[in-house]
Amino acid sequence: MCLPLILQPGEGPSVQIRTSTCTFKVTGKDTKNHFGLFEFVMEPGTDGASPHIHKQLTEIFYVVEGQVELILNQERISAAPGALMLVPENTPHGFSNPGTTRATLLIMFCPADSREQYFEGLAELTKNGRQPSSDELLDLMHRFDQYPVPQ
Repeated sequence: MCLPLILQPGEGPSVQIRTSTCTFKVTGKDTKNHFGLFEFVMEPGTDGASPHIHKQLTEIFYVVEGQVELILNQERISAAPGALMLVPENTPHGFSNPGTTRATLLIMFCPADSREQYFEGLAELTKNGRQPSSDELLDLMHRFDQYPVPQ
């Protein structure tokens, strides 16, 4: 059963991934797995997600603040607040904050598919500045329908 939910700014479970904070605003548990909505805050000069695909997941990115570099297929787009990117399954995509100010993205996942567990795993692998191995990253990615795209 879905329950109504109100979260104020800064509320919701969150994880720290290097210099970025991912806050789980809505997860699959809240929506019968229909969708999830996360807030992703990146400090200046942050590499976000390198190009990858999802085989069963559609993603939507919405820039709330700052300049975000959105990657769609081979194209890199500088996106200002209000910009939106819809990414169907099997479409290479990624994002980063190469700028000099903090940037905030809203990321929506359909279906939700426990997506927060990927970000929790990534936070654990990178805790205290740790650099995970390629095998560790690939294992985590594959468990959550994420596959790297060669650049």
